[in-house]
Amino acid sequence: MKKLSAIAAIGALAVALAAPVPGFAQGANTGSIVMAPDHSMSAKSLIGIPVYNEHHEKIGTIETVMLKPDATEPVAVLSVGDYLGTAPKTVGVPMSHLQLQGSAAMMMPGATKEMLENLPGYSVTGG
Repeated sequence: MKKLSAIAAIGALAVALAAPVPGFAQGANTGSIVMAPDHSMSAKSLIGIPVYNEHHEKIGTIETVMLKPDATEPVAVLSVGDYLGTAPKTVGVPMSHLQLQGSAAMMMPGATKEMLENLPGYSVTGG
């Protein structure tokens, strides 16, 4: 009987740990940006990081970082323009346009939400 109780407890724990946590999107960043001593950053730790302008206005969120085979610079894909009832627009900006602010935010000097919303959309397809 003790063995059956232990198996049931382990099974319940496994189910609880496998369940998604409410309020957290899969892949969302819940920590800070991971930076190596040479100042290189983990692309995975950038996902979900908010982007602000120099006026401390939130202008977007990093959705992903893309590397193009023909380009020397990575592109940050930002989610901008959260419209009621529609999906946010994604736009691509060169990583050099972003500056690290503290350990959990980026800044894009001179940018506004309206400016980013007027950029061409950036489509990320595939898996």
